[in-house]
Amino acid sequence: MRPDRNFFRNYSDFRRILVYILFFLSVVLVVIPGLIAQLIQIAAIILLGWFILQILFEIFNRLTVLERPQQYDNFYSAWPDIKDCIMNTFKKGSPCTIWWLESSLEHASVMVDDVLKPILQNSPKNPLKIELVMLDPSWSEIEKINPSWISLAKSNYESLHVYLDVYNEEIRNHEWSIALSLYRFLPNFQGILVNSEHLFVSSCTWKNGKLTDDNFYELYHFNDNFGGKEKIDQFKSWFEHCRKENQNLTQPKPSNQGVTFYITSEDKKK
Repeated sequence: MRPDRNFFRNYSDFRRILVYILFFLSVVLVVIPGLIAQLIQIAAIILLGWFILQILFEIFNRLTVLERPQQYDNFYSAWPDIKDCIMNTFKKGSPCTIWWLESSLEHASVMVDDVLKPILQNSPKNPLKIELVMLDPSWSEIEKINPSWISLAKSNYESLHVYLDVYNEEIRNHEWSIALSLYRFLPNFQGILVNSEHLFVSSCTWKNGKLTDDNFYELYHFNDNFGGKEKIDQFKSWFEHCRKENQNLTQPKPSNQGVTFYITSEDKKK
């Protein structure tokens, strides 16, 4: 159990006992004469009222708190919040870890352009660890799942390697770590986990005989009230399984052709 939850539970138990004691004192002191007894009774009633207000506010908050994860129509409607989550975590100055699980790595290209490149060019160095997981572009079974993923996976795989080559010095100077793992099995969901606390996740569904991954996204937090911790644990178990799968695969050699995104720095464009 987390320390903050332990503290909250201990405080709640202590408060409940204290409320009983204060109620008992406020009743007993009615029959005891004297100024001191009256002052103690007044103090007990004030404290009792304060604790009762706390309990009422907590009950009200439980009734009004969001009891389901925030939903988005697709990745692109979720992206502004994903970007803000990454940038806010990064701006805190503490190490940032991102786990990105996807089929063809199509959406990771948005992160490269909107987040990684601006940070590399304009922000002071701050440790960042990114782990990306995608389908093995050379896996022959992709065609049976979704034929369009074949070209996407190959192109984005090569694009990422070119990006890492172009920005190799900047990545090293910023103390970043960017790793890519491959897997060979039917995707069931995809998502982005930031610092093991915030998870944007989407399930894969079959449409017209093709497995699709551009479905609605949900946002979970580790300490939310609708199973965020369990959802994050589930995501991490699949992610770690993909990393183990990668150890048994031969990495395809990038051809540096068919690159689709963000391979040239601003200086090189000039």
